[in-house]
Amino acid sequence: MINSKARKTVSEFGGLPFAEQAAIIWQKGQPVATRHLPDFRLHLYAVDHFFVEMWVCRRRFIVTLFRPITDTDDLLPYVNLGLPVQNSIC
Repeated sequence: MINSKARKTVSEFGGLPFAEQAAIIWQKGQPVATRHLPDFRLHLYAVDHFFVEMWVCRRRFIVTLFRPITDTDDLLPYVNLGLPVQNSIC
């Protein structure tokens, strides 16, 4: 079980098993924005002091990937949506 008081770094989060990553997102993640791709919906969450994308398959309605954001350039598609991403940092 995940200790909800423990802060994770982006590298620690990336090294966790999928089920533990999901538990952290559900327990601590703050939704920030959603983008739409042809086959996926990408939900951006703020977790501790970093961001994570949750990739959801639009055909099967399942989460296929949690992608920690390690480069601020990866946030540009969200900024271009006109969302105040800079105000969402924990």
